Amino acid sequence: MKVHLKIFLPGLPEAIGRRELDVEFAGETVNDLIEHLIEEYGRQARQALYDEKGQWDPVVQILVNGEQWVTLDRFDTVLQDGDDVIFMLMIAGG
Repeated sequence: MKVHLKIFLPGLPEAIGRRELDVEFAGETVNDLIEHLIEEYGRQARQALYDEKGQWDPVVQILVNGEQWVTLDRFDTVLQDGDDVIFMLMIAGG
């Protein structure tokens, strides 16, 4: 499967070497994509996505095709070949 990934959070672009790329990986879910990124880019990628306790960092948000928010309890969401996936920081304001 191949998806187009855009990254708007610290740490991960440094691990990967850029903010936007096509990612080809075995699997079909958001979780499979995350596991691939960690396997491919190592500890620095893991640190960008997980907190110091090893839990998914809740400020990291995932958006698929500009319309579907994927939360931790929905990491089994199936991706389609060619999907656009964005990793970003949750921003609050008022």
